[in-house]
This record gives sequence, C-alpha cells and structure tokens, in this order.
Amino acid sequence: MARVEKNAGLESRLEDVKGEMVQEVRRRTRPRRPWLTCSLLLLVVLVGLGVWIAWMVAGTGLIHVPVFTSLAYEAPAPTRTVTPGVPVETVLSETFTSTLTRRLYEGGGALANTAVEASLTEASVTSSLRTFLEKAGMTWIDVSGVQIAVDPEVGMELFIPLRLGSQEVGTAGVVTFDLSVQDGNLVVAPTSVRLGSSKVPNFMIATFLKPLLEAELQKLNAAMVGYASISSIEILPRELLLKGELSVVIE
Repeated sequence: MARVEKNAGLESRLEDVKGEMVQEVRRRTRPRRPWLTCSLLLLVVLVGLGVWIAWMVAGTGLIHVPVFTSLAYEAPAPTRTVTPGVPVETVLSETFTSTLTRRLYEGGGALANTAVEASLTEASVTSSLRTFLEKAGMTWIDVSGVQIAVDPEVGMELFIPLRLGSQEVGTAGVVTFDLSVQDGNLVVAPTSVRLGSSKVPNFMIATFLKPLLEAELQKLNAAMVGYASISSIEILPRELLLKGELSVVIE
C-alpha cells in the first residue's frame, strides 16, 4: 500500500509540472498585439492632453468648465489699488517748461545746463492709460479698473479687468514688464503675463500685448518731442524717474 501511495504522489506532481509547462509554452507562443498597446498609449496621451487643455482654459476664467474651474481658477487681483492722478502729458509739459524757465534764468538767458529730470507717479501713468483705452473703444476691457503699479522689485504691473459678454466683470489679466531707453525713446519688454490663474504663452505676448503697450508708450515719447531727449529711466517705489537732456534750441 505504501508503494502505491508513493507512486500516486509522484504521478500527481508530474502532471502538475506538465500542466505548468504547457501553460508557459502557450503564453510564449501567444500572438502579440502591438497595435493594442499603441492604442492604449495614444488614449492615455489624448486624455492627458484633454485634461491639460481643460485645466488651462478653466484657469483663465474666460469659460466656466465644470469641476475644473473650481480647482484651477482663482480671481486675480492687483498688488495694490492705484487711484488715477494728473495725466503724464501734463506732468511732463509742466516739468520741462518749469525746468527750462529756471535754467534760462540761472544762465542769464543762455541755456548752460541742459540736464533734466522728470518724476512720473503710478497714479499719473494709470490716468493716461485709462484715457488711451477709453479713446480706443475697447469695450471688452473694464477701463475703470485698469491700473499700473510701479515697484522696483517687480517692475511695472499692469492690471486689466475684462468684460465677458453680459457679465459685469469676468476675469482679468496681470502683466509685468520692464522699461528701458533706446535712442531717446521708451521701450517696453513684457516679462510675465497671466490671464486669470493661467500663464499666457510668449507668442501671444508678442502678437497681442506688446503692440498695445507700445501704442501707449508712443504717447509718452510724443510728449517729450521738442522738449527733451531721455537717456535713462529708473523704477522707484510708486514712481518712474526719467533723466535726460533738454533739446530746446534757444536763438
């Protein structure tokens, strides 16, 4: 009896080993389906791209995307509130005129010292910018909320509230940029742009935003023509300091 049980156990183990070998052979010889793997990978990529697009669109605040908007969007706000002041054109005209008069008096009718400085507060720049936008008729912008804050650590911060259809105010754009002087003219260089909570790609900055800022700077440059040539600009807390030379010809 013991011999029979021993042989029966051995046969059982052999059958198990044989079954495992058959399964392994079938697994190895099973036809592969690379198209299925590629399809799954493509599906994962498309789903990921769709989620990313939905997140970015929701983050702008331009369109309400269920679920995504509540997670991705946060209403933008300026660094601080700036109240409009005396327009830039008025400040520059008064500064150049008073400086020229004083220098002529000091020189006995001759203009010996042509150095000039002009201080432009963020309130003045905000006032001129709002006037420019009102005349441009950009109804998709809430002009009453547009402002520019000046900070030496950030540069120039432009805050632009946007109107969306019949909504009072939907989202807003926040732009930071630097100013420099080239050939006596002010030049703008955007450094960062956010629409709602989403960062705007650089190509959109160059295509849409930079021309708008340059159009506003043309007004400042035009206001200085015939008065002075600007050589440098310095960003101070809440104001810009322009330095240059008077270009008035005294006959």
